[in-house]
Amino acid sequence: MRVRRIREMSEVELTEQLGELRRELFQAGFRKGQDEVEERGRTKKVRRDVARVLTILRERELVSQDAGSPGSGTSAGEES
Repeated sequence: MRVRRIREMSEVELTEQLGELRRELFQAGFRKGQDEVEERGRTKKVRRDVARVLTILRERELVSQDAGSPGSGTSAGEES
């Protein structure tokens, strides 16, 4: 899944996509335990897609927090 496509999704779509990806990972664990043949590297791709979706969701969360807090020009570790 491309980052550009992920960024175009709404938060609701991202949450749904995240659920689908996590479900796929869960099922892949069962398939692996039953020695079913799976596309090589698929689990790795799904894990990376989960990380991408979580990253975009976190970026959006931080942007909304930053936009909502006045005087957010300093970080928590800086002294005045």
